Amino acid sequence: MRSGWVFVVASMALLVAVPLTVPAQALPNENFYNTDTDDVGTPGSVIRTQPLPLAGALAGIPGVGTRVLYSSTDSRGAEVAVSGSYLEPAANWAGHGPRPTVVIGPGTQGQGDQCAPSKMFPTAGQWDPATGSFGVNYEAAFAFAFLTQGIRVLVTDYIGLGTPGIHTYVNRSEEAHAMLDGARAALEIADANPNDPIALWGHSQGGGATAAATELAPEYAPDLNLVGSYASAPPADLASVLRHIDGTGLMAAIGYTINGVTDRYPAARAAIESRLNDYGRSVLADVSGQCLIDSRTKYGKQSTASWTVDGRPLADVVESVPEILQVIEEQRIGRRTPASPILVNGAVNDDFIPYEQTRQLVDDWCSRGASATLFTDTLPAVNQGSGNNHLAPAVADFGVGMAYVLDRFNGKPVVGACNL
Repeated sequence: MRSGWVFVVASMALLVAVPLTVPAQALPNENFYNTDTDDVGTPGSVIRTQPLPLAGALAGIPGVGTRVLYSSTDSRGAEVAVSGSYLEPAANWAGHGPRPTVVIGPGTQGQGDQCAPSKMFPTAGQWDPATGSFGVNYEAAFAFAFLTQGIRVLVTDYIGLGTPGIHTYVNRSEEAHAMLDGARAALEIADANPNDPIALWGHSQGGGATAAATELAPEYAPDLNLVGSYASAPPADLASVLRHIDGTGLMAAIGYTINGVTDRYPAARAAIESRLNDYGRSVLADVSGQCLIDSRTKYGKQSTASWTVDGRPLADVVESVPEILQVIEEQRIGRRTPASPILVNGAVNDDFIPYEQTRQLVDDWCSRGASATLFTDTLPAVNQGSGNNHLAPAVADFGVGMAYVLDRFNGKPVVGACNL
């Protein structure tokens, strides 16, 4: 699938050249994301939509965009609104059966509402004058590549990113719900048959969301015809990931994680807050309103040992406090059985997501009888801690993932699952 890989690289190059300013007609209505007075409705239903112009400087983008607000469910069972971007392809679907849909879970964007991908789709990203944040819409090239194949796309913003409330970063159930309900919303917008085929796709945070959604689909969304998923660099074991990224360029993501945990799990809140010093509390408050580039610039490669009262890294604190460890363990992916095939991409030199926990995820699923396949990226290590070996596989292995998804849409048998 080298042509798909070439398209992604070319699209990224063009997107980088797009001025990071948003035309007035592309900006969301100031009340679009405000759901305080809305009846959210049943999970997966569309609340409202708005035209979403795509990157104007990227000539020939084969599709039409729609900003969407749809309903979902948080980890407490409450109905909430989630924003996202729906992209309808102009190209015909030349594959088997009806036109399929891919739901994309974005990689780490940050925790501020201004970081929502649906706010950045008109361009490659943007600088937000209200907050001073700089965001990059790095899912756009992948979405556009699917459009060229005649596949409709929905990119979720996840719960709390753009909409009211905290973005519950790497919360397993909430990310899964956002993706599965995004699929339902996409089918509604397209006026498609509810049984039309769906695939899930994501890298990094999106890989975790995809993995979580795939294993949760049989109980949460059995109505969806989920035919396959591609989960790249999924953070399946948060305890392992928290230790691995401390001191790297992604260490602020630990702050995003803790902010989500303290909001959703009151029992863990007191245990965490009592172990943070004033600086640690100030960092958590700061990153809660930042995009990833802001956080990396200000806090990249720090150690969370500077956040705690006793000078221990947060990974040590998590493992020694039962109230916190229990919550982190609740986010573990691999304890349910996917009913549909999934390809998992793990890089041996990934400097953010440990390869061993990725391989363990596939082993766990295979032990449960799932059709899970591990693809191992062997790119050589380059400037470890910078994220190079975490980001590069997203592009370098795009063709592998797209080929897998297209095979599932075309009804081809899975080859090599669980080393069979």
